[in-house]
Order: sequence, then structure tokens, then C-alpha cells
Amino acid sequence: MRIVFFGYGVLGAVALDGLLAAHTVALVITHPADFSGLGEPDVQDLAERHGLPVVLSAFGAEPDLADRIRAAAPDLVVSTNWRTRLPADLLSLAPLGALNVHDALLPKYSGFGAINWAIRNGEAETGVTVHVMEPDFDSGPVMARTVVAIGPDELAGDLYERVTAAYVPTLTAAIEARSAGSTGTPQDPSARTFYHRIGTGDVRIDWTLPSLAAYALVRAQSDPYVNAWTTYDGDEVRVKAARLPESAICGTPGRLIRRTGDGVTVGCGPVGAPGSRGLVLLTVQPAGSGELPAADYFKRMGGYLL
Repeated sequence: MRIVFFGYGVLGAVALDGLLAAHTVALVITHPADFSGLGEPDVQDLAERHGLPVVLSAFGAEPDLADRIRAAAPDLVVSTNWRTRLPADLLSLAPLGALNVHDALLPKYSGFGAINWAIRNGEAETGVTVHVMEPDFDSGPVMARTVVAIGPDELAGDLYERVTAAYVPTLTAAIEARSAGSTGTPQDPSARTFYHRIGTGDVRIDWTLPSLAAYALVRAQSDPYVNAWTTYDGDEVRVKAARLPESAICGTPGRLIRRTGDGVTVGCGPVGAPGSRGLVLLTVQPAGSGELPAADYFKRMGGYLL
């Protein structure tokens, strides 16, 4: 099958590599390497290594792009990790239309940061969905999906690896279904949730949250993502690793309560409320410094994180 591919970053490269193993990729369209400051040239590098024609595009709206796609004569358009809304006219240029690979179980978690938000919200599972592309983000009929369980202590970086491993098998199943004439299963718009991009301001720890919620935020923002953070004596401190205490250690939210084995326990949640059992900080990274054991950085107890 002849395919025109829109994609960016590591996820885009994973999907493109899978397509190259089974199909003819006639044209690759990717963002410039420094698009939005992300600096992920993976798709461009892979395409050039295979001698594929490459078009660099910020928004997919260049005047001659539709003509380039028509000239490639694709049977299908595939998109993976394309960072902007594609113009509606591009979605109908191939006889089989366009498919998008999304890192969540649509219709939940459309938009951005699906892996992070799923952990942060305490979900037990996420996955990969391949759907027919429509003008709105992540909204077309579902062609294939793979469920990926989320462990109770799983870090976002580890979940990312397992979700990524499901990309190619799910995309392969979707292409086979589309080729066989399937139009997919419509999504339920009433069940749809859309999430925005996650920035530094979105991951500051609110110590009035219950312990499970604070712990989920730290796990959701584990490396390689922007880490959850707090302040101590006016300085920003990233929380690299944490755990729940074995038994409840309670007190004022944000207070450094006690050293606890391998870390330092901080008060969480409304005092005395269910779920207020504290959070053990294991590894931190103060601004302008490297990673440190929390017990080495916080020399005295009784101070406050804000």
C-alpha cells in the first residue's frame, strides 16, 4: 500500500519504521526539528536514511502541500504525533482517507499528554487508539485499539515505553481493517475528554492534595517529562522520586515532618482527613544542582514546602 505519512518525534519515528517494513511510504511530512522548541528530528532523520522525500511543515497548510500529496498518489494517509490540526481538505486526498495513532483509549484523553494525565488521574489502564481522522482532534471512528494496564506505582517513563511498543501492532491492525472496507466504530462524543499540553506551571505540587494524588503527580511527571516541583526556602526543587509511607504520617500540608528510612516525609492533604498519610520524598533536584537524596538535601525537619 502507498502511504503518505505525517509525523514527528520519537513516536512518529516508531510508526514510520513500522510502516516501512510492510508498505511503500511515498512521502513524509514532518515538522522542522526545532518545532515549538521540542528539538525532535527523529522522523526526518529516519526518512532521509531511507531516501524518502521529506517535506518540512509547521502546520500542514503550505499552499503546495495538497499538490505534493496528490502527486504521491497515496492509498492512505497516516498521522502519528503530528502537533497541530491538519487542514480538512488534506484528510480526503487518499482513497482510504486518513488514520491517526493516539496514545490513549479514545474517546477519553484526546488532546495532549495522555500518558501523564492518565497516571495523574489514577487510571488503571490506558492504551493506543488508531482512528479515522476528522477535522476535530482525535474524533473519528475507531479502527483498532490496544489496552495497556497501568501499575499502581508505575512511572510515566516506563508506561511510555509500553504504550509505544503497542503503536505498530495497533496501526497494522487498523490498516488491515481499513483495507478490508471497515469504516470503524464511531466514538461516543458524550464520553470525550480533551486535555491541554502540560507546562511547568501545571505540575507544581499542591500539598493540600491527598497523598495518593500528590504521589500520582510525581509518578506522572517522572523523567523524561518535566518533573513535579515545589519550593523550599524560596528555591525551586524538583521531586524526582517518591513513595507512599508504610503507615500514615500526618500533619500540616507541606511540612517536613520526619526522616523515614530512605527519605523525608512531607505532610499532605487536609489535616485528619481520609487520604492524609504523607508522602515520602526520595530523590530531589534543587535548581542549579544535580540530583540528591532527599534526606541529604533537607537537613532539618520542621520547615515547609510551598
